[in-house]
Amino acid sequence: MARRQRFHSPHTTYHVMLRGNDGQPIFFSEGDKSRMCLLLQQGVGRFKHKIEAFCFMSNHIHLAVRVTDISISKIVHHLAFCYTQYINRLYNRVGHLFQGRFKSVIVEDEIYLKELIRYIHLNPVRAGITFDPLNYSWSSHRAYMELDHFVWLSKDRVLEKFDKTKEHAINYYEQYILKGVGVQLELDFKTGNIKGILGESEFVDEVLTIAHLEKPNQIEFKDLIKNVCEFYNLAESDLCASGKNPKHSRARAVLACLTRENHNCSLEALGQFLKRHPSGLTKLANRLDMKSIEKTDIAKELQEIRQKLLTS
Repeated sequence: MARRQRFHSPHTTYHVMLRGNDGQPIFFSEGDKSRMCLLLQQGVGRFKHKIEAFCFMSNHIHLAVRVTDISISKIVHHLAFCYTQYINRLYNRVGHLFQGRFKSVIVEDEIYLKELIRYIHLNPVRAGITFDPLNYSWSSHRAYMELDHFVWLSKDRVLEKFDKTKEHAINYYEQYILKGVGVQLELDFKTGNIKGILGESEFVDEVLTIAHLEKPNQIEFKDLIKNVCEFYNLAESDLCASGKNPKHSRARAVLACLTRENHNCSLEALGQFLKRHPSGLTKLANRLDMKSIEKTDIAKELQEIRQKLLTS
């Protein structure tokens, strides 16, 4: 998927992949997987999206996510941020847990949803962990077979694609999953067939058209700095100042958020300008992103600055 794809439309289905940094493990105990489940449940409650399938592997996870009004970026950033905090505190570690930006593919679910679910549930089989996905505890396959239960998992829409009667749907679902064992995968659920999209040509064209219409004008770095300083009535030197002045910190966090949204800017360049490490700026941006969901005043500030940038 393109690094900066901004397409978002209600009721869009995504295949999300979160991988450990440099291929390192992200789970160190069964308790860690239980915590990931708890965070997924909290996320569903907060952001109102649906998790229609999942699979936890040792160093990565797969999710089928159907969004509503909150973008996939906010959903996954919140999950990764909270889980990383949990792991770092529990195991007394520091730094990134996940590998850079998460990967996601927009899936035309009217055609490919069932195949996406099968792809996710057969991950342990393809990895050689088990011959039968029913033997793997940490995917939603057993829940589809009604052997496990996760209150945050939404499976009705998927099962209805197999049959309107629940018992028949589960039987047909199981047959469909098992037919995929040992079969070479033809669809690319990791990158899609074009620009992070998996769908027929008409669907791809529609997504690309909407993404183009939603794509904001790109702002020069100097204009970004200038507008943020004007909004908060600060000098550029205030942004670079040491200390923990709340107003200065808010402006730096806003800069980090807006920089991540803009092709012409980078957190590395912002870090050089502010004399701060990019990882620290990433944390500032993540925190502000989460606060903007909970506090309307922060969301309003961000939107006002975005509008000013586009009209200046």
